[in-house]
Amino acid sequence: MPHPLETEYGLTATELLNAISKRFRLKVALEGAVAEVHLRKKIEKLQESGVLSHSEEHDLNGYPDFTIWPKKSNKPLLIECKNARDEDYRSKGNPTAYRVETQKTRTSKKDPTSRYYGIHQFDILAVCLGKKTGNWSDFLFAKINDLTRHTRYKQKLAVMHRVPLLESSNITPWYKSLNELLEYF
Repeated sequence: MPHPLETEYGLTATELLNAISKRFRLKVALEGAVAEVHLRKKIEKLQESGVLSHSEEHDLNGYPDFTIWPKKSNKPLLIECKNARDEDYRSKGNPTAYRVETQKTRTSKKDPTSRYYGIHQFDILAVCLGKKTGNWSDFLFAKINDLTRHTRYKQKLAVMHRVPLLESSNITPWYKSLNELLEYF
């Protein structure tokens, strides 16, 4: 039985996947979706274990990817999911940290700062390291309050952030699990 997308586009699954693999922007969009699916799995495990009462996934422009409701908190938390960039921070040719970009794709003509995320737009940044480690379920998490601010617009996040290598001995202010980070809210 063909997948509905095969029927809709009149292509086989292999033809659709080949089309994605040959187009840079389409592959980047797919990588974003892959990261979100893996994050959704982590969130579902926290729901199953009783850490979260429930969650919602969002596919809306200008709105974070997930809302979660921790059982130990009265307030829902918003999570933005991003992929690590191809380029690393380096010293003497060796990677010292990964890099994540926290800005939107487009800017509003009325507000030149609209491309930057505001410090109140979400609570948690989830960075998928799959592009770097080969394991798309590898993530690091940070509270937005611990992220660097934009140098000119203090109510906005900086565009680039250092994300520690997974094997780093000190990953502060990052967390290897969402559950561990939730203890601090």
